[in-house]
Amino acid sequence: MKKIVMIVAAAMAMMSCGAEYVVKGNIAGYEGEVKLMANKSDVCFGTATTTDGSFEIVADVDAPTFANIVLSDNKSKMVFVEEGVVTVDGTAENFRGAVVSGTPSNDNMNAYQTEKKELMEAYIAAATPEAQAEAEANYDNHTTASYENNKDNLFGLYLLATQVYYTMTPDEILAATEALPRALRKSQAAVTLKEHAEGMKRVDVGQKFIDLELPDKDGNMIKLSDVLAANKYVLLDFWASWCGPCMREVPFLVADYAEYHAKGFEIYGVSLDRDREPWVKAMEVKELVWPNVSELQYWNDASAKTYAVRSIPSNFLIASDGTIVARNLRGEELGKKLAELLN
Repeated sequence: MKKIVMIVAAAMAMMSCGAEYVVKGNIAGYEGEVKLMANKSDVCFGTATTTDGSFEIVADVDAPTFANIVLSDNKSKMVFVEEGVVTVDGTAENFRGAVVSGTPSNDNMNAYQTEKKELMEAYIAAATPEAQAEAEANYDNHTTASYENNKDNLFGLYLLATQVYYTMTPDEILAATEALPRALRKSQAAVTLKEHAEGMKRVDVGQKFIDLELPDKDGNMIKLSDVLAANKYVLLDFWASWCGPCMREVPFLVADYAEYHAKGFEIYGVSLDRDREPWVKAMEVKELVWPNVSELQYWNDASAKTYAVRSIPSNFLIASDGTIVARNLRGEELGKKLAELLN
């Protein structure tokens, strides 16, 4: 009997020693409800009510995850919820400036942001073009280096999911997600990233294009396949009037269109605008004379999801037989590719 009691006690001890995820802190000048919400989701991991700014939430999660502390006035602050106690210290007036610390990923994020600021200051202070180029390279390389040093934790997954993956092939992204610790592979960020990479593979170079049919500014439906049938090469270009980098690409597109349109080059522009007026104005002012279409659905645009587009500008060069021959040709790269194919 004694042996049975000891076995039961041991089993209960094992059940009670699982990881605990706690977020607590002090928000000076705040009283009301504090919610711990999943990042980019309505899922709530826990709530607390405070009258003096102090709070503590035992998160209802079973794996590390990104989350946001949300106040009753919808002010929010991102936190990495992981094993241990995450502390949030700030004020109700400037909650965005609150300091999140106490666990490795949150502490690493703080160090990363401090280092980024110092690297930017070095870039601004650079006195020569050579020094400026070196400072710029140091700034650009810092994120990749930080990711390499944090591949096994939530901060590394954050860098992968928000910045580093832009420079990776679909297979590299899939390999990176598979290399994550088991608990992190289950996180929504890792699952979403894996789905994105699989989507990228469906529209990677060498794959066949997926047809689209979208309305132009006058409501006329234009099929990508029809445009492709009338030309040798079509650039499927995702852009938006509010996108600064997209606008910087326009002079290159206009020049390449002027040089190669008569030789069989066309552009099928898909805008991720949400309002008709700025979209139409951008087409007129920038003289985007090629077929331009949009559902005005911003990031909810179905065609962007079909082509696994998570950032713009983003483009796909498609041959007349429907094969994707290149993607994300920026600046002078498009003109060089067209010269190779059409001259």
